[in-house]
Amino acid sequence: MKNITIIGSGSFGCALAHSFEKNNNVKIWSFTKEERDSININHECMQIPSIKLNNNTKCYLDYEEALKDSEIVVIVVPSNFVRSTCKDIKKYINNQEILLASKGLENEKLLSDVIKEELGKETNIIMGPSFASELGTDNKTFVELSGNKELIKYLENDNLKITYNDDIIGLQVCSALKNVIALISGIVKGLNYGINVDSYVFTEGIREIKEIGLKLGAKESTFYGLAGIGDLYLTSISEKSRNKRAGILIGQGYDLDHVHKEIKDTIEGLNTLSSVKVIIDKYKLNCTLINNLYDIIYNNKEAKYII
Repeated sequence: MKNITIIGSGSFGCALAHSFEKNNNVKIWSFTKEERDSININHECMQIPSIKLNNNTKCYLDYEEALKDSEIVVIVVPSNFVRSTCKDIKKYINNQEILLASKGLENEKLLSDVIKEELGKETNIIMGPSFASELGTDNKTFVELSGNKELIKYLENDNLKITYNDDIIGLQVCSALKNVIALISGIVKGLNYGINVDSYVFTEGIREIKEIGLKLGAKESTFYGLAGIGDLYLTSISEKSRNKRAGILIGQGYDLDHVHKEIKDTIEGLNTLSSVKVIIDKYKLNCTLINNLYDIIYNNKEAKYII
């Protein structure tokens, strides 16, 4: 049993809390009073009320209270807030293990590099196909962990199976870019292009993810594992995915303001798109799908030209 602090009280943060509290003492830090009260008063996730939390799991707005006596710190804030969050918690970090569950990039940097720059520590990574609505309601879930292998025995339980993968780069690249490809898959559905085209997007999407990942130092085998094909399948096939739903709306002709209002939560694929475009251009990589998506989002290209 460990003392675990989860930084981030959104749907995935609450899902991880629900899973980890089976074997550990869990505290949560929240950015908002509303989410804190939902956890402390109703013992449920504000975004997904079906995710129930133990009465002993408390949520705080204060970093010092949330991080007191912590042994494992899980960072699960939107990717564009990882750096500022690390700056905020730095004074309370000493010997804790850091576990990154946020998915995305910061410009051309991996989030593990951002954490190392701000906290001066190596981080552990947990990634894989894991919708919060299923993980948080005890559906069987399978993910991968990179870093300190010993963490698995504290985090794993009957409903969460964790396998080890030493490819810390590949796990992050796959987990960030699958959201981008899911946007494209959504656009295809929004355009009514059919399952034939969607199958093409999935196949070409994993090829583009692999090309980018290999250039950054990932291992090829990772792209065919849980964090690669596994997470891409989950995110691109199901409308439980925020990125898939956002893509559908874009394909139907809605602008980004409308998309954000409809989704009402972080759309990580949009956050990651401009970052991965920097990498593609820097290394002159062959990533037509992602380049077309970039032009649709930022250069007013019509969605029907996604393919």
